[in-house]
Amino acid sequence: MQTRWFTVLLILVLSACRESPAAQKGEEGDQGPPGAEGPPGPPGPPGPNGRAIRFVDRECRQVCILGCEENERILSAYAINPGGDFTLTDSNKATFRAQRQDIPVKVVLACVQK
Repeated sequence: MQTRWFTVLLILVLSACRESPAAQKGEEGDQGPPGAEGPPGPPGPPGPNGRAIRFVDRECRQVCILGCEENERILSAYAINPGGDFTLTDSNKATFRAQRQDIPVKVVLACVQK
């Protein structure tokens, strides 16, 4: 008699382990139409006032002194061909000496706020 109850119990346990048809996944269907657009989000924090980087450009044939404003400092300085030498005289001023005196050189300073 115990064997019969054990067999019945084993059949019930094994039948419960089988996947039900509702758990099986079928193929995905086509995507539906897009929903309505949601409300706009809250405004972001205010950005910095003014320009973050300001450029000063000039054409030099010999020695030139270029500078940023008093509340700015030099971020970068460069000369477009044929080039020359820069000397930083202050945190917001630079002296440029052209490599060749007879050819105009475009000189550019990039200035940022202190």
